[in-house]
Amino acid sequence: MDNDKLEGRFKNRIRQGLEVINSYDFSLSLNEFLWTYYKKNKFLGSNDRRQLSSIVYQYFRLGNNLMDSSKEEKIGVAKFLCNQDLNPFNEYLIKEFTKLDGNLITENTNKKIEIVKTLYPQFSLDAIFPFPEFLSKMEDKDAFVLSHLSQPKVWIRIRPGKEQMVMNELKELAYEFEFVDFSSLCLSFNKHYKLNDTKSYLAGFFEIQDAGSQMIGNLFQPQENENWWDACAGSGGKSLMLLDAMPKLNIYMTDIRESIIRNSIKRFEKIENDTIKIAVADLNQPNPIDVSPEFFDGIIIDAPCTGSGTWASSPEMLKKVEFKDIQKHQQLQASIISNVLPYLKKGKTLIYITCSVYRQENEDVVKMVCDRFNLKLQSQQMIEGYKIGASTFFIARLTK
Repeated sequence: MDNDKLEGRFKNRIRQGLEVINSYDFSLSLNEFLWTYYKKNKFLGSNDRRQLSSIVYQYFRLGNNLMDSSKEEKIGVAKFLCNQDLNPFNEYLIKEFTKLDGNLITENTNKKIEIVKTLYPQFSLDAIFPFPEFLSKMEDKDAFVLSHLSQPKVWIRIRPGKEQMVMNELKELAYEFEFVDFSSLCLSFNKHYKLNDTKSYLAGFFEIQDAGSQMIGNLFQPQENENWWDACAGSGGKSLMLLDAMPKLNIYMTDIRESIIRNSIKRFEKIENDTIKIAVADLNQPNPIDVSPEFFDGIIIDAPCTGSGTWASSPEMLKKVEFKDIQKHQQLQASIISNVLPYLKKGKTLIYITCSVYRQENEDVVKMVCDRFNLKLQSQQMIEGYKIGASTFFIARLTK
């Protein structure tokens, strides 16, 4: 393709990118919004969609930086910071709209941040991630913020005993994957393959599950024949980890969303387990389930939250969240714990989880419920998934 045609294509991508950015109103997730856009514009090929998605996602990855710059300039700076490859598309955007030298795109992220700050003094790490002053305690807050400039990896958890079958199929499909140190059942993918179309996935041999979520499962520690309640179960990933760790376990699984529960029922049909019960429950109401008091040996509350530990996957949230959202979730989290506690046996463990990185939803909630309900804190920690290209979680173990 000659240079004029190539430049014309790039200009079309920029025009379409600006069209998406200007029309996006946060009523849908960015992923859903783009899917709707592509459905309406079926003439866009796979490479066109890839370039357009990169413009839009990387624009939002800068958060509230460069507010006085044009959207085109912000897109160019984002291309410089979020990529390592000076392909013709990236080169065009950087050269056309910024003061930056595209040849420096291969430098490490910290070096590129310093380069950007020199030419754009208003650029700040604090403007990437909202309310950084309220972050929970973690090892490297700057590294956490910088992780939002990159798309996280895709992760799977293989069911015990199914490793060889899954590996064989992935190798047959020539899917590139990597192992991790903390589990032989966890694999990561840098490319987005059609994993949910594989025979192994359809047979229930593996789950698509973030590595941070998998690391949390290692902390559950159920015992044989105990009764456990996965109270805010979502699609049931934690319940599956419980069963894989301890097959002889009685699990009660609830969620407020009927559609999620219907999907969970189908998911668990694959494993043919009769020790799990699934129901809809609103934990923001007193007496949310028809079970005797002090029935459970363990309760897991993966509480509704801002989801701020997952925003590298949904960077539009970097511009959407307001402080009142954090406060609203804190109140809901405390209410849920209050309504769930009567069902826990004395001396047994409540596991509180969020995918939030704000202390108002994490340490502050734990202190609040410990003081209010005389709970004993066993441990609390951040699962710092940002270090390996995964989501970041908070988990606390409390004893009644």
